[in-house]
Amino acid sequence: MTPLLSRVADALARAEALPDRAAIFTQLDAPRILAETRRQQARADAGEDLPLFGMLISVKDLFDEAGQVTGAGSRLLAGRAPADRDCTVVARLRAAGAVMFGRTSMSEFAYSGVGLNPHHGTPSSVLAPGVIPGGSSSGGAVSVGLGLVDAAIGTDTGGSLRIPATANGLWGMKPSQGLVPDAGIHPLAPSYDTPGPMARDAETLRRVLSVMADGPVTPPPAGPLTLAVPQGAFTDDLSPDMQAWFDAETARLGGDHRLEAVDMAPIGQAIGLNRIIVAVEAHRLYAADLDRLEAVGDPRVLSRIRFAETLSAQQIADAYGERARMVALFGRLMEGFDALLAPALRMMPPSIAAVAADFDRLNAAMLRNTSLVNLVDGCALVLPQDGTEPRWSLAMLAAPSGGDARLLAAGIALAA
Repeated sequence: MTPLLSRVADALARAEALPDRAAIFTQLDAPRILAETRRQQARADAGEDLPLFGMLISVKDLFDEAGQVTGAGSRLLAGRAPADRDCTVVARLRAAGAVMFGRTSMSEFAYSGVGLNPHHGTPSSVLAPGVIPGGSSSGGAVSVGLGLVDAAIGTDTGGSLRIPATANGLWGMKPSQGLVPDAGIHPLAPSYDTPGPMARDAETLRRVLSVMADGPVTPPPAGPLTLAVPQGAFTDDLSPDMQAWFDAETARLGGDHRLEAVDMAPIGQAIGLNRIIVAVEAHRLYAADLDRLEAVGDPRVLSRIRFAETLSAQQIADAYGERARMVALFGRLMEGFDALLAPALRMMPPSIAAVAADFDRLNAAMLRNTSLVNLVDGCALVLPQDGTEPRWSLAMLAAPSGGDARLLAAGIALAA
């Protein structure tokens, strides 16, 4: 047995033994995964150049894989026919030699920042039993955090990569929209949806992102950074423990980097635009299924979709126009800066029980900071920090669209 085949067999055995396996993986087809491992090994033995050979990657249940059902974490879609081909991203990863290791659970339709799913169950954070895994890419983050896989692919509409990465102590990146193609990925809100990776370290994240983007994402050398510390957005109304962490973090970083306060209050005040635009675009996708969702859907998700029915055509048009103004404003405010520095979350990750009892408030709190980056069409990165217990990935860096390589460079510099 080759080292790769032995590793995959061990990971499968570990995954099958997990008491909450069904809450982490919606599909874990061992014969299929072992067959793929053998195919990749044969390619490597034949001398093919495979930049991701030996890497195991889990797949969020939004990405089409040939022969697999793309269920989007929903009973509504569970009876769909299997996909007839891989989506572009999965095809690129397979071509690079990676093994696709199971389909991971998620919030229904990717419409939540906490990771609850009433159909498959909700796994705990790997860092703290009973604490949310983050959403919507919950199972993917847990699969990486448990060491079953090297990386996970997911999507980020309002924080759905970065919140799970934060809650499980990982590197997680929302790339610039368009850097990674979304063909063959089930949508939620096309104006916001962005595929991206999570991993335990920056180099694995970079390698996977480079293949997903079909071109190298190479961080330039980074010396002392110039970081924007936002005021009136991202850093307002933090919980006491998050405020204490961020004060200590900015004091620590201020010794090696230049930190400058920047007024971003107009962006903070515009956060409600996300609720409008995402609901409107989700409603367009599921308008014909709303009655059935009353019976088989997650009521917390359905209520968010139905919010679109309360909006006038003028309110919707105004929201899109105002968002365009926020994107332009963010670009102007970030001129001369390497990145924005902010806490990834407004508060520390809460328990699953607390969120189940107070979903609307805590889901909004989890999404508040990450979704502001989606509002301004930026790219963003979260990374683990020493000095926190558990070792959450609390630091978030963000930049205007197109700044992915520089953003990774900034993250690597701050982690050094």
